[in-house]
Amino acid sequence: MAFDDFNTITAKKHYIYRQNPVHQQSFMILKQLSVEGAYQPVGDYTVLDSEEEHSLSEKKVMNLVALMNDEDHLIDIGSGTGTRMHYHRASTDSPDKTRIIFYELGKLGVSKENAVLSLEEGLQDELGSEH
Repeated sequence: MAFDDFNTITAKKHYIYRQNPVHQQSFMILKQLSVEGAYQPVGDYTVLDSEEEHSLSEKKVMNLVALMNDEDHLIDIGSGTGTRMHYHRASTDSPDKTRIIFYELGKLGVSKENAVLSLEEGLQDELGSEH
């Protein structure tokens, strides 16, 4: 690993996540609003599937936050679950807000809602409008 790679990996991230202290199946998305400032909540990721393991939910959030930070090292979670994730961007009352609903497609071929990502700011089209 080159020194520049190490600096990139250990640098303070623009977005981070934390377990929501009041909701077991929810994670807060936080953003550093200024260079030396503290992180402020800008959204949340709420798991709708009560049967999903917490560790799997957290890996999904880690991947989302990595994408929001323009990182390309993601955790491979698809091979161990036997399912595929799909999503679509839901309409909101403001263009400055983003709401994405995630669906899980299992072996039975029927998708079910898995989680909701809500952000108080708009996301660029890294995720696209539908997948």
